[in-house]
Amino acid sequence: MNPEIIIRKIKPEEAAQFAKFSSDLFAETFNKFNDPQDMENYLAEAFNLKKIEQELANPNTYCFYATKNSMPIGCIKVIIADASFTGIKSVELSRLYVSKEYHKQKIGATLMAFAIDFAIKNQAQKLWLGVWEHNQKAIDFYHKWGFIKTGIHNFKLGNDVQQDWLLEKVLA
Repeated sequence: MNPEIIIRKIKPEEAAQFAKFSSDLFAETFNKFNDPQDMENYLAEAFNLKKIEQELANPNTYCFYATKNSMPIGCIKVIIADASFTGIKSVELSRLYVSKEYHKQKIGATLMAFAIDFAIKNQAQKLWLGVWEHNQKAIDFYHKWGFIKTGIHNFKLGNDVQQDWLLEKVLA
């Protein structure tokens, strides 16, 4: 992919930086489509420091930065699910964000390739994610990577209940 880009695991002591970075990227992407109060409420809930610290401490949750010149320019969060409920070991790609100034530089592709490799190394049979039904740019990106729509689920942004598409990529 891009040799200037380094993907590294986020350390627990970076929780505050990661919370702000993730929140900023989410807002950068979705502010213009949502009610400001709903956005403010969602960001306060989803990216508060305590929640991010819990995510980083969870042994099944992994957060990574994509960095360029040691500066974060993108990130992903992946969650390993055991096979006890479905019989299929899977990995959820819970977040994939790239700073707007680095769009069209294949950073998203680098992160996606990393997520797929991560899932395979963890013996997952599928990689799945949720994407807002109105985020056509992201939907097109995921389709290029072989993800197919398998369902829908509600996503609550503040008081606004939106629909996400569930997309899956079979790995094995």
